Amino acid sequence: MYERRTTEPTSMPPLGTIPGYRQPSDVRIGDFVFIDGLYLRVRDMRSAGTAGRRVLIFDGHSPWVMKESATTYRPVELL
Repeated sequence: MYERRTTEPTSMPPLGTIPGYRQPSDVRIGDFVFIDGLYLRVRDMRSAGTAGRRVLIFDGHSPWVMKESATTYRPVELL
């Protein structure tokens, strides 16, 4: 089945993703994170000084510092 890929934010977890409770050090580029009422795809990331913090970068949204574990959604193709 063909599924159109988009980088637009969505208010529902994207289809074809699996939720997981992850530490900041376990988040990958391509994961989706729920911020400000939207699921945003991680485009890039930077270290915030320790393994316990990451600066996540998104398209169309300001960077966000992930300070603690949170549920993220990982596309099945990235598993």
